[in-house]
Amino acid sequence: MSKYVRRRGVTLTNEGSRKLNQAKSDAEVEQNQRYTLESLSEKTGLTTNTLSKIFTSSSGVDKRTLKCCFDAFNLTLLADDYFYLKSEQDNLAQINPMPPAETYSFLEPVCNSPFDMLRDRNNAAQIKKMVQPKDDLQPRLPTAPGGQIPLDSIFYIDRPIIECLCYQGIQESGTLLNIRAHKQMGKTSLMSRILYYARSLDYQTVSLNLQLADAEILQNLERFLKWFCARVSQELEFPYSPSHEQIADFWDNSLGSKSTATDYLNIILAKLERPLVIAIDELNQLFAYPDIAREFLQLLRTWSEQAKARLAENNPWHKLRLVTTHSTEIIMPLSIDPSLLNTGLVINLPEFTLPQVQDLARRYEQEITEQQIQQLITILGGHPYRLQLAFYYLHQQTITLEELLENSGSATALYAEHLQQQWWNLQRYNELLPIFTEIVNNPKPIEIKVSLGYQLQKMGLVHLEGDLASLCCELFRPFFMGVLN
Repeated sequence: MSKYVRRRGVTLTNEGSRKLNQAKSDAEVEQNQRYTLESLSEKTGLTTNTLSKIFTSSSGVDKRTLKCCFDAFNLTLLADDYFYLKSEQDNLAQINPMPPAETYSFLEPVCNSPFDMLRDRNNAAQIKKMVQPKDDLQPRLPTAPGGQIPLDSIFYIDRPIIECLCYQGIQESGTLLNIRAHKQMGKTSLMSRILYYARSLDYQTVSLNLQLADAEILQNLERFLKWFCARVSQELEFPYSPSHEQIADFWDNSLGSKSTATDYLNIILAKLERPLVIAIDELNQLFAYPDIAREFLQLLRTWSEQAKARLAENNPWHKLRLVTTHSTEIIMPLSIDPSLLNTGLVINLPEFTLPQVQDLARRYEQEITEQQIQQLITILGGHPYRLQLAFYYLHQQTITLEELLENSGSATALYAEHLQQQWWNLQRYNELLPIFTEIVNNPKPIEIKVSLGYQLQKMGLVHLEGDLASLCCELFRPFFMGVLN
């Protein structure tokens, strides 16, 4: 067997996933408690990251790990419960993901909320009544993809288990959700839905985007934390929230910026009657200033731990929940401990699966066969933005499906801005250019130093299976052959 098809761990089949989720649900009913990732970790002895991989089937795990999870629920792992991962092409033929109605059952009580309405395309009129002015209830035509997908959009594709993990997590005191992926994978759209769900629970929410902070603010810890506190104050807009001037008066340089910011937030939390969710978008803006990033990440971890440290009635911090997003194209400086970004619940957004792409095609009213969908995934990968753009222009009749599947010059022109962005990202890391050139020039996976492969994978340029790397989509090949050779 060649390296190209050697086994890469195991993942659950439909039957295995159904069996494990049923056993988990039965145990919850019997013990009258809901399993969080943390409590599942205690029960199974597996890390929360590994458990997330098992339940979402986002990547392969060791067979013994899967058996350990089954053993915890007194289940026997049978041959029909799992399959070995091989090449991406083989996986597409083998994986038959659960339909949405079944995947929601993993955390059904969490997902049974007013927010469920937003997932149902048939509830468009009800959604518009909730989030649109009453005089704007006409059906929307597709708009050009890019940026955050509106809450009421029928073109948002659910990642059901991931979303349910987030909705459950946001109800836990001190939760720190770390959402990560390369650009245009849906991080901000997911964050906005988490905040919407939190508001449906009558939580207060604050949304901060670090792109709004000037560079001179980001490169000074005291100025940055003052900015952070001022933005929280402004977003909350409640009587006890200090003004900018009051924050300046409150600041005590003798205690240090982190300590003073903590005291400030403690006062705010003590006066709140409801839980508070603070969401921080584009955390990667701080990576250009490693010292500031390190201090702030440590502070977020401290706040999260503080929320879990004492009984709720004596601890105003139990009201706090945190959500962060960051783009993985920006490689984190070596001076920052990677564990600081692995605190809490880490959500790595996966590419769309075959059924999700089929669903997206239906929403854009495109009649397309399963074989053509598979060809389209080969050309564009499962990248949400690239697929959204393809179906948008197919709907607008700007390009034909045949031209897309041929990976013609018309397709390259359609994605010109996106391709230039990938090239700009890559040029920032000269050490990656030689090996990436080799990958582009080779149609088959090649052996690669894992550390380099991991960086290219985080940038969304390659698929990595062990030490074998292949180009993530054929759209990239003619473009990069032109600029690299």
